Amino acid sequence: MSAMALRRMIYALTLAGALLFQITNENYLAHFLLALCLVLPLLSLAMSLRGMLGCRLALAALPTAADRGGEGCWQVSVDIPGLLPLARLVLRTEEKNLLTGHTQRRRLSMSGVARRRPADLSAPTGHCGVVELRADKIRVYDYLGLFSRRLPSPPPARLLCRPIPAETPPPLLPEGLGAPAPCGAVRRGPGEEYDLRDYRPGDPMRAVHWKLSSKWDKLIVRERADAALPLPLLTLDRLGSPGELDRLLDKLLGLSRALLNIQRPHAVLWLERDGRPQLCPVSDEKELQDCLAALLGSPAPRTGPKLDSLPELPQLSGGASFRIHVAQEGGEDGG
Repeated sequence: MSAMALRRMIYALTLAGALLFQITNENYLAHFLLALCLVLPLLSLAMSLRGMLGCRLALAALPTAADRGGEGCWQVSVDIPGLLPLARLVLRTEEKNLLTGHTQRRRLSMSGVARRRPADLSAPTGHCGVVELRADKIRVYDYLGLFSRRLPSPPPARLLCRPIPAETPPPLLPEGLGAPAPCGAVRRGPGEEYDLRDYRPGDPMRAVHWKLSSKWDKLIVRERADAALPLPLLTLDRLGSPGELDRLLDKLLGLSRALLNIQRPHAVLWLERDGRPQLCPVSDEKELQDCLAALLGSPAPRTGPKLDSLPELPQLSGGASFRIHVAQEGGEDGG
């Protein structure tokens, strides 16, 4: 039996008792008790109705990203019109790691909910992944608990639980393979051929071609043609248990950070559960975070297709690439 059904049964028994008392006792107190039992539910509903009709629920993650094993927090905020608090709000929450598929449900009951007083819940950060919080079966009750209203589910909140980068030196990369620049090449004199490309964070300002930059309304950098380097392509088979995925992603993030530290743009390639290849370029910290969000935000099966099963790997638009396969035992270089 639900709590509201129990309260209604208690109210019905109380009303029956007041009515019986009024029938057997013709005095002022009997009339007063019967009138009070009849009026109290209506008064409770009238005081609660504005808040019940106008309240809205919002979910948020604070912070929106955290390292694996760090502190994560969900915030459940209730916006209530008027000055009176809600008597009671009940909801069911579901936390799902989109990478591992692990799901946890719990029931939350909030009493005396005041305006804009958020409730904080701990967020699971034990494994890498994008953890999504949803809320459903949301009900608000009047002060006597005899009436309720179901609220629509708010938009979900997401927390990015990042891997912890493994300490790894920059991988050994072959030099001199060359990569054609997106803007073409310009010859400045005998033996002085330059490639033009977009500016990347970390490029020296003396290498900026200011005339072309002002013409094209973006920073253009000159780079010696013989100094152009192949783009590293980090590949991984995103398979295994949550613990195996944690170790794999730690090594991937360590390699990616090591490449960024030496100002080497690169890309990350993996397969989705249905076998579709996903390719994410990484040239700065923002693109690395976007890559992690995409990498951790879709299901990873225990077993499935591997990159070796592809007839050929996708080619980078920037030119030549050099493959570095990241396995749980370490990185394995390949061309």
